[in-house]
Amino acid sequence: MPTAVDRSIHKYFLLNHPFFKTSADDVLKWTPFGLLFLSDIFGKKTTSGWKKQALIAGAAESIKYLMSDNLKKLTHEHRPAPYTGNHSLPSGHTATAFSTAELLHTELKDSLPVLSYSGYVAATAVAAIRIIKNRHWLKDVVVGAAIGIISTKLAYALVNKLDKARRNIKAGDEQEEKFYEFIPE
Repeated sequence: MPTAVDRSIHKYFLLNHPFFKTSADDVLKWTPFGLLFLSDIFGKKTTSGWKKQALIAGAAESIKYLMSDNLKKLTHEHRPAPYTGNHSLPSGHTATAFSTAELLHTELKDSLPVLSYSGYVAATAVAAIRIIKNRHWLKDVVVGAAIGIISTKLAYALVNKLDKARRNIKAGDEQEEKFYEFIPE
């Protein structure tokens, strides 16, 4: 159920921007990935190598999808605009945007701190656009942002734990070594 704040925001944008239309949110949600991989190409120092970044990104997107898609199916929250479905909570676009922003921040916070925070600007813009387009309530984008950040932190924890386990394997234990072989250096 939408809160009073949700309804107030929805009413404001319906009255002041009834025909707002853009596809910027579809592009902005992936911008932090682009910035991160460009920084890799130009040789900027990051926390992980590009192979490990790709693995973390894939793990984060998988975790995010599992969390957000299952929550959408459980809640059946109606979208603000009529006849646009009942899978509003959480915002998948916002979850993706904040997941990629968290990845960018974690990788660049030591070498390029200002650029590392730019992903959050793009993610916040995605969240605002989703509200203005009447695709989501405020609570949908807040929950989406939380899911995005949590999924990336979980992905880092998972990949780092697997990497540590791979490094601790004894040289004579080839069976286990092959299992952890997919974790890049």
